Amino acid sequence: MKVLAIGRLTGEDIGPYLEAEGRAVAELQAAGLIGEVFLKADRTGPVLLLNDSSADKAPSQLASLPFVAHALVAFEYIELNDLPARSAAAGPLPRHDERIAGRNVERVDESP
Repeated sequence: MKVLAIGRLTGEDIGPYLEAEGRAVAELQAAGLIGEVFLKADRTGPVLLLNDSSADKAPSQLASLPFVAHALVAFEYIELNDLPARSAAAGPLPRHDERIAGRNVERVDESP
């Protein structure tokens, strides 16, 4: 199962641990645990996509990260399921502007 780990920096100084954090993340990527790493656009914390994990196992799997070990980041863990595979006969998923079940589907812009 994949897990989305959404981090929130605690506000403490991360500077002394940045280099060690980078090395530790690279090691977990090489081991296959961390699939992808992102930084939230507002720079308030990292977002990690974990492979072969669960919300229960993830905290101990990330405990070796310096930011975690020094309580510089707190994570929320969300378990993700893969979508079931669609058969080739079913074709591609319809786009938002194509007819679905005989009705026109319009994209709704919810931005303020």
